[in-house]
Amino acid sequence: MATQLFLALDNLKEGSIQTLVDTSDLLESEESFGIKFNLDAALNPYMPLSHVVKNLKCFGRLLFADLKMWNGSRTMESVVKTFVDLGVDFINVWASADEQLEKAVKATEGSKTKVLGLTILSHYGDVHCQKWYKRTTREAIIDFSRYAVEAGCHGIILPGTMLDVVKDLQTTKMATGMRTDWYKDNRHKQEATPAEIAIGGADYAVCGSPILKQPTKEKRIAALRKILEEMRQVV
Repeated sequence: MATQLFLALDNLKEGSIQTLVDTSDLLESEESFGIKFNLDAALNPYMPLSHVVKNLKCFGRLLFADLKMWNGSRTMESVVKTFVDLGVDFINVWASADEQLEKAVKATEGSKTKVLGLTILSHYGDVHCQKWYKRTTREAIIDFSRYAVEAGCHGIILPGTMLDVVKDLQTTKMATGMRTDWYKDNRHKQEATPAEIAIGGADYAVCGSPILKQPTKEKRIAALRKILEEMRQVV
């Protein structure tokens, strides 16, 4: 399967409607991609969660609620049930939540909602992992990925630079930290190009800034198409 892109609408807060208006050309295009929204959108004080999801569903795309949950089992079970009822396709939890994951995963049974175990953010590298986990990033990702699968998660999330360390793990893989040769910033310690992520075998990839921070609608659409083309060229 070719790598599928999730467009990160990370500025869906109090300006939810305006963001959708500003990106409508992208969201209504025939290009194949899903939509990711963050916890701050889900907690939007100006628009109920059900309305946020309803507005996004209008575009007929896969939806990924990027919650990054790590709570007690009862809380996570309750939150997961909410998103199952809303018909969201993917949600995520920290793999390091350990035994607290069981009820969260079980809450998706019989639904289309999939739980992805989050390993290490692409914002971090070896310094962070040595400080908190006493191991390299690669070692931490191997351990968290294996545990997520053993705990029943339907897939894992990891930096695009680390796909090789889980190449033999039979599970859904979503890659983060996508950056291109024509767009750079300093948000991520670990960056991978669209081609590198596709070659690495990711089922899904997340990207926002290289597309959404373009100054015009025309340039946003061009950036989206360029990223999709870069991923497709290696298939």
